[in-house]
Amino acid sequence: MQRATLIGMSAAQTELSDAADNPSGSTDSTSSTSPSAPKKKRGVKRTTGWYVVFAVVAGVVAGALSLLFNQESRAALGISDPGLVTTVGMPLAKSGGEVLAALATGSFMLAAFGTKARKDGSLSLDGWAASRVGGWAAICWGLIALLQIPMTLSDVSGQPLATTLQPAYWSMSLEQVGESPAWLLIGVMGLVTGLFALMSNRWVWQPVFFALVLLSVVALASVSHNASGGNHDVGTNSMIFHFAFTLFWVGGLMALLGHARRKGDFLREVSRRYSFVALVSFIALSLSGVVNTWITISFGDLFTSNYGRLILVKIIAIVILGLIGYIHRKVTLPKLDEDPSGSMFRRFAVVEILIMAATIGVAVALGRTPPPPQFQDQAGGGGELPEMTQMQARLGYNLDIPFGWEAMFTVWRFDLFFGTIAIALASVYLYWLYLEKKKGGQWPLSNTIWWLSGCVMLLFTSSSALGVYMPAQFSVHMLAHMMYSMAIPVMLVLGGPVTLAFRALKPAGRDGLPGVREWLAVFINNPVSKFLTHPIVATVQFVAGFYLLYMTSLYAWMAEEHIGHLFMNVHFLISGYLFYWVIVGVDAAPNHTPESLRLLVLMVSLPFHAFFGVALMQTGTVIAPDYYGDLSLPWAVDLLADQNTGGAIAWAVGEIPLYMVTAALFVQWRRSDAKEAKRYDRKADRDHDQELNDYNAMLQGMAEGRSSNVQSEYYTGVVDDGHRVSLGDPVGPAEKRRKRK
Repeated sequence: MQRATLIGMSAAQTELSDAADNPSGSTDSTSSTSPSAPKKKRGVKRTTGWYVVFAVVAGVVAGALSLLFNQESRAALGISDPGLVTTVGMPLAKSGGEVLAALATGSFMLAAFGTKARKDGSLSLDGWAASRVGGWAAICWGLIALLQIPMTLSDVSGQPLATTLQPAYWSMSLEQVGESPAWLLIGVMGLVTGLFALMSNRWVWQPVFFALVLLSVVALASVSHNASGGNHDVGTNSMIFHFAFTLFWVGGLMALLGHARRKGDFLREVSRRYSFVALVSFIALSLSGVVNTWITISFGDLFTSNYGRLILVKIIAIVILGLIGYIHRKVTLPKLDEDPSGSMFRRFAVVEILIMAATIGVAVALGRTPPPPQFQDQAGGGGELPEMTQMQARLGYNLDIPFGWEAMFTVWRFDLFFGTIAIALASVYLYWLYLEKKKGGQWPLSNTIWWLSGCVMLLFTSSSALGVYMPAQFSVHMLAHMMYSMAIPVMLVLGGPVTLAFRALKPAGRDGLPGVREWLAVFINNPVSKFLTHPIVATVQFVAGFYLLYMTSLYAWMAEEHIGHLFMNVHFLISGYLFYWVIVGVDAAPNHTPESLRLLVLMVSLPFHAFFGVALMQTGTVIAPDYYGDLSLPWAVDLLADQNTGGAIAWAVGEIPLYMVTAALFVQWRRSDAKEAKRYDRKADRDHDQELNDYNAMLQGMAEGRSSNVQSEYYTGVVDDGHRVSLGDPVGPAEKRRKRK
């Protein structure tokens, strides 16, 4: 595999050199082989220099603003000055690293969704170039993230960077500084992603690299200033969207600039797709920015504090970028039809990315500037501000009444993460349904009802009292767990979204750029999907998650952070979707599983769920006692009794969806038999029931002591030209009578 990768890299390098020396694509052998022929000018331009400029601009802006405002912040917090290297170098490296993370994300996004793979599954020339840029950018991002570990310790302790760089201080930073473990995770993810990307030449791996870099923003959001204090659940969720769409917007444009300078294929189509991504990113960044501002400062603080002034600068920059994006959509993109080289587009893109880089620098400086105090303990004990409770510090909000019917009808807190995802899933499905109806196609109403019901259930489970009380009481957590892993996935898989997408979306064609329809086909027909949807694998990952999470210390560790709760719910959804996709999914799974085997797999899984619930009911040890004990709920909670109630919920409520699925699977089995019978009847009508006639003729021949042609074909066969074998009785009745005589 490594040798094939090296050969592919060498071939791609050769093509890149040929494209540079022969930009017109001419195959004239005279001009290419004659030693006296003058060399043509390079048809592609490197963009590495511009990438460095963008990272430096972001770093300089962040470093300058931190130097301007950081001394005042340190004096207010009583932290000594660690020196100019840390004060300027830390924000400079962080903002430059975020630009590189955006470049890695955009490059892998371009290689995966903006290029066309070759017939053997390897990257094209454009995809290879983008993937290599993404690989090196990811490695640089990982190294900068690791450098943040000693820099963070220097920043919070006031020690010079030369001191904290010593190996003994690295472990101290990881143990005592909350941000350092997140930076270690980001660094490892960046290095591993970059190294694998540089060693791989397969198109199918590019979405994986894209997702890995994108996942690093989750760790980055967990250490932002909005990830602690009151409303930190909303703040963390909004920062996840904020960071993710920043990578989409900035990284996508940087990758597109490099693609244009390389004279890449499908520039018009890729630019059109990026324009849509940029529009969605602009809206998402604006809304998430409003949420972050709302939970951090009041309107008056925008003009009276350094934190507010930096927010105003960021708002102005976002507005300017929105106007430039509008010009792109109305002027530069239409010009690509007249100017395939995209010269005007490239000039506008450079200016836009420079503003984006400066905005990233402002955002990094903003993250290092303390916001105005919102709670009494942050204000040093001032009596004018409300005191932040222990419950707020843990959950992000206060709970006043116990969980029950009153709470179910009166408590509502919109979950910015899952609530937004639920609305997006419903919107995309309805848009595909609109396209299908526009083409004159038909789609079962039951499928639409199932899908929309799943989206509504996801919104309700995450934002109603179920979601609000889920991190506060184990019994409610288990009830919501059953909804996330069983009820919601069943509804979603019965909606058949992949089948609808295949019917509604236009195929790219042989020479077109692959789109959503082609990506879904690759997602289904690949070894990883076939492995995950194997009945045994799907069942094991679905059942084992219960035991690994609750029968080990994993739950106690993850419950301490909002990101941990978020990860658990995402796992519940994905695990349940994979299992029920195999069992009752409307969409075709990578592995075709007969209905009888699916029913057997479902029946085998039932005892494991029941045993888990019974075991949880009978346990005498409280799970995560420190976490639940520190919540200080205003009503008394017997933690062990509440946990046993959660086990009863897992045993009783968890079985209901499984029995419903059993009934649905039985209905599907009956429908499959009915379809098979209709298919047989149509075949019989076409050939006048030839199969039945042949069978009756064979039986009649056997009764009369003679063999028909059909019987002979059934009982005998040929191994080779000289050997004839018999699968049945090799001696006929007449020959047997002659032998007996």
